[in-house]
Parts: sequence; structure tokens; C-alpha cells
Amino acid sequence: MPNLQVKDVSLFYEVSGQGAETVAFLNGVAMSTERWAAQTPFFSNNYHVLLHDFRGQGRSTLVSEGITFETHARDMAMLLDTLGIHGLHIVGVSYGAEVGMYFALMYPERVKSLTLGTAVSESDPFLKAMIESWIESVRTYNGKLFFKVMAPTVYSKSFYATHKKWLDDYAELFGARVTREWMDAFAELCRNFLALDVTDRLGEIRVPTLVISADEDILKPPSYGRIIHERIPGSRFAIVQGAGHALFLEKADEFNHLVSEFVQSSSI
Repeated sequence: MPNLQVKDVSLFYEVSGQGAETVAFLNGVAMSTERWAAQTPFFSNNYHVLLHDFRGQGRSTLVSEGITFETHARDMAMLLDTLGIHGLHIVGVSYGAEVGMYFALMYPERVKSLTLGTAVSESDPFLKAMIESWIESVRTYNGKLFFKVMAPTVYSKSFYATHKKWLDDYAELFGARVTREWMDAFAELCRNFLALDVTDRLGEIRVPTLVISADEDILKPPSYGRIIHERIPGSRFAIVQGAGHALFLEKADEFNHLVSEFVQSSSI
């Protein structure tokens, strides 16, 4: 699989599909490219699909200091330069959507459309407390325990009702796979998130934007999505019912169709 060397880090990326335009999916904080399994085949019939792990994630270099949203955006710009991609559609969820906002602010000429799933532009004390609980639990270096702490804030009550065994099994798998190096890098990504405060700059985003929230998202509820929608001129806003923070996984079909219709309309 390809990697791009960006100064001191190596970025893992994947390109698939066919089409005249590129759609880039940007990971949530604990994700890696493989978690887009429900999106890649859906979009790759009509678009080039670009996935990459941010520095501090997945198969990219697991740095544990110096991460900022601006750095993520610059890394992505260098990746696009290497691949010869000038303009693209960005689809981010959570942390990835927040990176997408920074990219749109820093490189507006490269963004054809921006989809922001379960994102925030600021955080209140309750959200900060949940992220701080993730940091404290990941620093126990017990991967299963960390997943058990994180999961109820990420997956909805509805999803737990129908997928409890899957979540329990995944906790075991996650605990067996995750490394101490990954956990240190994850804590740094969370530290970066806690500094996020970009609401006052959202009016500078002038590209077609779709904001998607989930009605059962307790981590980043629709009230945050409304802030983003109200601040980005001309943006669209959708709330998916019966889904939690992991919207793209819990309601993959609905998420895919919302994004596909928006990207298609932004290509005209």
C-alpha cells in the first residue's frame, strides 16, 4: 500500500474507483481507512475515492506530539499535490470533518464541496469532559477498557439494542490489536481536539457545504451541527434519525445517499 513521506512522517493512503472527480473521506479520531468499508464501494463506481490516515492514526506515523488541525490540512495538501489532484469533494466525520473545515479555510480553491458529519466547531464543558475521559482511559494502556469507555458515547442506544454482541466482540478484537504507541498518538489527537474553537471563522467558508447530524448523538449532538449550519453561508443541514455519533456506520445507506446526492448537485 502506498505511503507519502511528509518531512518527519509517513502518511498511508489509498486510491480507488473511477470517474472525473475525487471524493476524499476523512477519518474520525479513532478511525483508519478500513472503517470506510461501507462507503468505498458505493462511491468508487462514479468517483475516484481517496482515503488516508492522518499523522497519529492507523498506518501513518504514530506521532505523539505536535499535532494541529493546520498540520493535518497541510499534510493533505501535500498528498493532493503528489497525486496531481487539484479540486475535490471532502467528506469528513467528527475529527475528520473538523480537519475538513480547516482545509476549506486554508485551501478554499481546492474544495468543490464539503460534507461535515457529526462535527463541532467548538466544545462545551460536557463534551470536553467526555474527551478527557477518553484520554484518561487510553492512558491505562488497556485497549479493551478504553473501547468500553469510548463506545457508549460513540454508538447509539438503538445500535446497542441490535449490535451488543458485535460491540463486545469488537472490544476484544480492539484490545488485542491496539498498541501502546497507538494509544499515545490517540491521546495527542484528543489533546488537539480540545483546543478546537473555529466557530468565529465559519463565515469564511464559501464552498457548498452539507452538515449532517444524528439525533441520538450524545457526543456531538445536533445543536453543534446547527451552529455550523447557521455560520456557513448557504449550507444545508440534515439530521439522521435513529443514529448516534458513528452515523456513517450505523446508517450507512442513508449517509451514503445524502452525501452522494449532495456531491452530485455540487458537481453541476
